[in-house]
Amino acid sequence: MNNSEKEKDSEKREHSRTKFSGHIFFTTPEGFFEGDLINYSQNGLFIRTTNILMVGEIITFALPYSDDHVKRRGKVVWANESGFGVELLNEP
Repeated sequence: MNNSEKEKDSEKREHSRTKFSGHIFFTTPEGFFEGDLINYSQNGLFIRTTNILMVGEIITFALPYSDDHVKRRGKVVWANESGFGVELLNEP
């Protein structure tokens, strides 16, 4: 990817990403999985894992960078061989 492609990619994001290095556990109706949280923003996160999920799948997880460890839900919006991106769902 050249510099202009990277710039276009970063322009799509509303919120800046924060790098993070830590374990994250997540669940789907199919089971319990784990991965590494690589980065996050106000709206989403990137999980590196060998358990690649389908786009559109809903996962439940606790944010390891949050002091309250409240369970959150998110939707997988993209996936590749390295992991997947999750959009956080706004829930009451």
